[in-house]
Amino acid sequence: KYSSMKGMFIPLPSLEEQTAIAKYLDAKTEQINRFIAKKEKLIALLKEQKQAVINELLEDKEGKWERRKLKYVVSMKSGNFIDAVDIHETGDFPVFGGNGLRGFAKNYTHEGDYVLIGRQGALCGNVNFAYGKFWPSEHAIVCTPKVMFDTFWFGNAVRSLNLGQYSQSAAQPGISIGVVSNVSLPFPDYTTQQQISERIKNEGGRIDETIIRIEKEIEKVKELKQSLIAEVVTGRIKVA
Repeated sequence: KYSSMKGMFIPLPSLEEQTAIAKYLDAKTEQINRFIAKKEKLIALLKEQKQAVINELLEDKEGKWERRKLKYVVSMKSGNFIDAVDIHETGDFPVFGGNGLRGFAKNYTHEGDYVLIGRQGALCGNVNFAYGKFWPSEHAIVCTPKVMFDTFWFGNAVRSLNLGQYSQSAAQPGISIGVVSNVSLPFPDYTTQQQISERIKNEGGRIDETIIRIEKEIEKVKELKQSLIAEVVTGRIKVA
């Protein structure tokens, strides 16, 4: 509140010093922002590289795999409604919505290893994995197996289908279970699925490690940026 803020003191350098500080910070922050932008671009390229690796592993190069419509592999059903007030930042059971993890709840509706597909939202068609006890909201499609398959393979195979392309509304993006359940995918035997999963984990994992390292670099640079600004505007670092 202003009544609390108005009694606070701030350093007030001369106009000449203020101008020097502003110019200094403009130059430094531009330099830092360029560094961050380059690193973020590199992360985007690495993610593209990872997806390309996964897509190649999922490809039926010899044409021997049968194709199955999703509705013959899994049953698809929307999750359960949950009020926003019942979703918290921390808790025992994760809550998944149309765009992924929303938070945590005190209760759960499902237990086991599942693939979830975003049904509504800006990222509809995205794929998440849910393990153990969790609560999928009505904006997520729960894929319950009808046949035996490797869950990790199946999730990546569905992700490669880019189901978001079947979104039926621009104002409120959403996909229809009736539509996507008729999309087909190459379906190798269970052993091949497991082998593909292991290669995705190994080859994709190495790329993920690089991405995590770069993300940590970005966070450190952002912290440095905030620290630099604080040091300069309070006069602990003189620039004029």
